[in-house]
This record gives sequence, structure tokens and C-alpha cells, in this order.
Amino acid sequence: MQGIIKVLKDGFGFIKCDEVPDDVFFHANNLVDGVEYDSLEEGMTLTFEMGEGRNGKQQAIDVEVAEAA
Repeated sequence: MQGIIKVLKDGFGFIKCDEVPDDVFFHANNLVDGVEYDSLEEGMTLTFEMGEGRNGKQQAIDVEVAEAA
């Protein structure tokens, strides 16, 4: 899946994705391929998979910055 970073907070954020009705939660621990949380900015495009978080709710996992076209 692909979406745009809508909000960044302390170590987590939310992604706006057209394929999912609600904003998708992601945590810094779910960043892959050397992506550093501090390098992210609101409005950046991310790719991710949907998975289950510790609380049993759906969230973004395997989150990485989308390649520029």
C-alpha cells in the first residue's frame, strides 16, 4: 500500500491512504530499510503493509519511504 504522512508525533504517526477509510497508525519501530524516524516529514509518501499491532488493532508495518518516480 502507499500513502502520505498526515501527522508525526513522538515516535509515531498517521498515514492517509486512499485504500483505507481511516488514517493508518505507524510506529517508528515498524520502519525498515534504514529509514530513520527523524528523517520523515509530513507530506512524504510511504509504502507499507497492513499488520496487527500489540493492541490487536490494524496498523502499518514494514514502512519505508516510496521511491521517487
